[in-house]
Amino acid sequence: MSQLDLLNLSRSCAQGLTSDFAQIITITFAMVVAIYYFLHQAGIRMKIFAFTLYTFGIFAYFGMMLMDSEVALGVQKALRAIPSGALESPTQYYLGVRESWLGITTSALLNLVFWILWLGTGYLIFFWK
Repeated sequence: MSQLDLLNLSRSCAQGLTSDFAQIITITFAMVVAIYYFLHQAGIRMKIFAFTLYTFGIFAYFGMMLMDSEVALGVQKALRAIPSGALESPTQYYLGVRESWLGITTSALLNLVFWILWLGTGYLIFFWK
């Protein structure tokens, strides 16, 4: 694969991650609305059922995010294997950003926010009011 193909594949993975994360946020806010309007009055069985369905949905998207992340890591590994003299400027910048504090922080925040959303929803459904 050429550098352009690898960069395009990486961009495609980033778009998939963004899309999947947006779906996770949407599902979570829909769950928060459901908790506010309906589930805070429901019995424990209904709460467990709703949280179980929510968990399946959110972890399905999380799994898709992990698959895209693994492909993106493979792309980065392939790009790093190219001799530095042969790297084109966009590739150098891409690898530089991915290995910088910004790339590392972004990856960590995506993981952290996922767990905060999931645990926060669990707290709201079982312990709020």
